[in-house]
Amino acid sequence: MAYQTTITTKGQITIPKAIRDMLGLRPSSRVFVDFDMEKQEASIKASNDFLSVAKSIHVKKPADPLVARERMESVYERE
Repeated sequence: MAYQTTITTKGQITIPKAIRDMLGLRPSSRVFVDFDMEKQEASIKASNDFLSVAKSIHVKKPADPLVARERMESVYERE
C-alpha cells in the first residue's frame, strides 16, 4: 500500500489516516523513522516505548485508599 504526501516548509509530512490507524498512532505518539541509504527509502515504525504504552492504559475508577488497605489487610497477614 503506497500513499503520496507533501513535505511542508517546516520539513513535516502528514502520515495518512489509513496508515496511522494500522500502526495505532494517535496525536503525540512516538515513531521510529529509519532510512536505508542503498535503497534511498525511509520507513516509519510505531514506537512501543513506555510513554506511548502508558497513554493507552485507562483506569476505570481510582480506588479509595482506605478500601484498598482494608482489602490488603484481609488478604495478607502481618508477621
